[in-house]
Amino acid sequence: MRQLDLNREAYSKVKDDLESRYPNRVALMHDGEVVEIYSDTEAAFGIGWERYGEGNFSTKKIGQGPASLGSVASHARPVRIT
Repeated sequence: MRQLDLNREAYSKVKDDLESRYPNRVALMHDGEVVEIYSDTEAAFGIGWERYGEGNFSTKKIGQGPASLGSVASHARPVRIT
């Protein structure tokens, strides 16, 4: 299963809890787990890139609509999915 799919599934499992505890913050996900919560997307993305590398993490603004899983690293450069 791809990183994005794993992370989407992980977020969906804890979505209600995250949305009640951390509205408008940002979840950093890796290998199908929500690993940390950050106050902004740039911080979460920077830590994800540094720790896990290209294509190996996702970020998601907590409470944001279901159409997006936030930022995903893929290809040669980070790509934000909005």
